[in-house]
Amino acid sequence: MAGQCLTEFPGCSGRIAAGTSTVDHTYAPFDARPSDRSSRSNRRPGSLVCQWLPAGVGAATPVLVVPQPVPGTVLALAGPLPGELSPDRAERIKRVVRDVVRGQVTALRQLPPELAGAVVTPRRVVLFRGVCSTDQLFFRTSGGWTRWSSDPRDLLDGPPEFDRETLWRACRGEDVFVFPGMDRLTPGRLVVADGWSDARAETYDGIGAFPLPRRTSLRHYADLAYELLLEETRRYASAGRIGVLLSGGVDSAVVLAALADHGADVTAYHMRSKDPLADEWPRAREVCRALSVPLVSVDPPGEDESYFPVGHDHPLPFNHVWFRRLDLTARRIAEDGVRTVLSGLDGDVVFGPLRYGLYDVAVADVPWRERWAMANGLLSSRWELSRIVRSIRPGRSLYDDPEATAETERAGDFLVPVPGADAERYEPDSAAQEHTLNLTVWRPYGIHCAKPWGGRELRRLAARLPNAYRVIPYAGRTIDKPVLRLAAARRGVPSLVWRHYGRDWLGSPDETWCLRHPDAVADVLAGPDAWLTALGVVDPRRLAAVLADPRALRRNAENLLCTAMVELFLRDLAHTFEPAPRR
Repeated sequence: MAGQCLTEFPGCSGRIAAGTSTVDHTYAPFDARPSDRSSRSNRRPGSLVCQWLPAGVGAATPVLVVPQPVPGTVLALAGPLPGELSPDRAERIKRVVRDVVRGQVTALRQLPPELAGAVVTPRRVVLFRGVCSTDQLFFRTSGGWTRWSSDPRDLLDGPPEFDRETLWRACRGEDVFVFPGMDRLTPGRLVVADGWSDARAETYDGIGAFPLPRRTSLRHYADLAYELLLEETRRYASAGRIGVLLSGGVDSAVVLAALADHGADVTAYHMRSKDPLADEWPRAREVCRALSVPLVSVDPPGEDESYFPVGHDHPLPFNHVWFRRLDLTARRIAEDGVRTVLSGLDGDVVFGPLRYGLYDVAVADVPWRERWAMANGLLSSRWELSRIVRSIRPGRSLYDDPEATAETERAGDFLVPVPGADAERYEPDSAAQEHTLNLTVWRPYGIHCAKPWGGRELRRLAARLPNAYRVIPYAGRTIDKPVLRLAAARRGVPSLVWRHYGRDWLGSPDETWCLRHPDAVADVLAGPDAWLTALGVVDPRRLAAVLADPRALRRNAENLLCTAMVELFLRDLAHTFEPAPRR
């Protein structure tokens, strides 16, 4: 079916009962979508699939109807649909759905890899998540029902019994999934469920390494990365006015350079800091001057304003300190009429060092003279010789070394210790914070936030990239993301950006705010109705000691703010259930 093109489907939800004969299909705007969190007696009966539409879409607004090629079958989508839904593309989607109904589920790889969704028949549901999709689908199968949603709270039948260690990790800023007894899809995976038997999960798509000759040079990797980025951003260049979240780092600067090369109508938005220790404005300004791109500065909240959100409905804890700043930025972007914004996110994950050690240098597919230089560079780096020697083992990484982890671990002196807890587990496919940000900030403002560095071809290139080219030790420094730095240099991005070494003290404003407003932190975490205290995660005596000591307050500032966000999430969730759950 032809229709007006929507750049993004905010999500979907639904449920089917085993043995059902029909499935109802509805559309609902994101800001007026039905909730399945009410008691079972109040739920609309029967099997149902709901396709969410962008915020603000009214009943009389013409919308894109997702192609439904088979009678009694429903296709629901979550994520962006690149380009226009032409008749040819609609027919290709219909063919995919027909193949899936026949049992050929691997046909889903023919859909854009940014999409997630569900193919629903009265007999079964096939949930899928594209290999490049940032949209998570959560699901549960029990009692003959299969239920799923882009919002995990829709799957709750009552107050959840959270695992204390999981909440403890969330308070420490770890990107963890907190809801127990609930499954979720990872990229490239699908689940087939019929309500009678256990759901069957399998991989239907993956990222294969880009074919390149042996000992491909770093310069060639940089040139190829930029060419693939140009291809990835081409579809956005013709989409009208767009924005870029420009931090002052190399990842977002190269994205902006690619859009400028396309001649796109682009505006850069920079979240400015009034703290000189955390201010990246000079680098962002130089990038925009060099590329002749307008730059908009978004001022941070005032010094006396709260760091904590008011009136937001979080599907998961957004345990990060930047929620207010990102919300203000999204508001400004929406006021400017921009509906698509690109970021440099995934640059770190795709081209940065996930692991690195002497082993990676020894087996690297790079010229011998470079290996020798890298080994010498390691000896002059910040890592002790004993750690370097241990990293000759295949399973050891300098970034996973317990001593190195302890040095960079953020303080949580106010939390109840969890004996035997493992070190922080990095889960690149979890992205609970990003999913929360999409559902709480970007999509309520009608904005699609894209991550071009996470495109399929760029991920394929990264799969071929030797670990030795993800970070290069040189002259006592460890230069991360050398591929992106070299790409920026060859494109003409100012050297102030790609030569920048080390990190700004981005946490300085958060520490200053906590030092000036310990009472505001206490109002959230130390009150008599504090959930994290009742659940044994926060120790009230330790918390009082931290809030009374300026040095401890500065040391614990980031985790204090993360913990406050988790506490607010628990309070919002408690209001969902009446009466409120017992603690």
